[in-house]
Amino acid sequence: MKSVIHRDEGAGGNRVSFYEFVLLAGVVTALTVGAACVYPIWDDGRLMFLITESGGGAIWTNFGDRPLVALFFTFLLDHRLFLPIGLLFHWITWIGMGLVTMRFWRLMFPAYSRFALLPALLSVAPILCKVQLVILTIVFVVLLGPLLIFLAIFMLLSEQPSLWRKIVIDSVALALIALAILISQYAVPTAAVAFVLFAAKAIAGRPERKRESLIMAGLTAVCALSSYVAFCWLTESTVSPPYRPSFALQSFSWKIKVVPFRLLSGIWRGAVGGILESLGSVTLNSKPTLLSFVCGAVLAGLVALAIYKRGNIESTTLNHNRYSVITLLTATAVALLPILLMDRTLDLRWDSRFWLPLLPVLSSLTVFILLYVLRKRLWIMVPVLCGFLAGYWTSFEIITALHNRAPIPEQLQSWICR
Repeated sequence: MKSVIHRDEGAGGNRVSFYEFVLLAGVVTALTVGAACVYPIWDDGRLMFLITESGGGAIWTNFGDRPLVALFFTFLLDHRLFLPIGLLFHWITWIGMGLVTMRFWRLMFPAYSRFALLPALLSVAPILCKVQLVILTIVFVVLLGPLLIFLAIFMLLSEQPSLWRKIVIDSVALALIALAILISQYAVPTAAVAFVLFAAKAIAGRPERKRESLIMAGLTAVCALSSYVAFCWLTESTVSPPYRPSFALQSFSWKIKVVPFRLLSGIWRGAVGGILESLGSVTLNSKPTLLSFVCGAVLAGLVALAIYKRGNIESTTLNHNRYSVITLLTATAVALLPILLMDRTLDLRWDSRFWLPLLPVLSSLTVFILLYVLRKRLWIMVPVLCGFLAGYWTSFEIITALHNRAPIPEQLQSWICR
């Protein structure tokens, strides 16, 4: 049985071509510019308004349950750096999420390495997750931690020339996992993904590598659990009851009846339903939708060209990827379970942030399923579809946000312009 995590094979290997990077960076840059134009919206706007009303103490009132984030926000407030640093991190973290997704795809499906751009576009574009235009509260609270853990996964999987260097790299990776969870509990589902990946690698890997994979899985679990315990201890006096771990046990008899069905619904929505809903929501009944359609069509053509530049699609052969798919589905279920036990929803626009810790996994599943259900001679439709949806919804979300900005109080506007 082959290991679930492979060395990169096929066209391109690990390399991200300049053409792929430009397309990915173009989408992320558009989102960052859009976020700058509509800043502050949603929770960013609420935070800025509270700061103008109550001063810097509003930061600890709202983010006291995440002390590292509160300290960083206080530093940005004191130095008037909220917007410039926020935009810088917005671009870095979202482009990082795209690159991480490309790397993750090539580890899980090396025979399809030429398609790595597609899940990356689905991860960064507002398709499943709809909160890309929020800067501070999404980037630093929700996005940064999961991104650090995916980087840690790649470090733990990397081959090193010496035992000493391997120990150093693994130690740094475990430190990143701990830091990610201490930043925010949003990193916990991603840590669960890491554990499932290493456990699956231990089960299906070569006999001589099983012990190493088991050790990685155990260290990941211990590091994540101990970090989360430390996080809960640090925030014991500041976190509100609906956000305590004990909340998952409240009404447990009712939750045990509904959570399995919500879990199945969540897996379906994350892997397939989200992209089908996005496709079904495309319209041409207004100027914004027409402009978005044109942007989607242009990006679809460029993405299809990028895939062809990787080589002839017809030459790609199917590997036996059943175990990889089962692993990703298992990782999705394990990561979604604590979110559902905390009685969080996944359908509302703001609540789509709960998908963010799983975006590389879900985007990879989506693209693989599309490739699997289509005949090989129709595979060109997959990059066309992914490129079109990424271009359409990126443009539509930006245009809609610009046209429907909530009015900012005069005092808030004066604070931003200082």
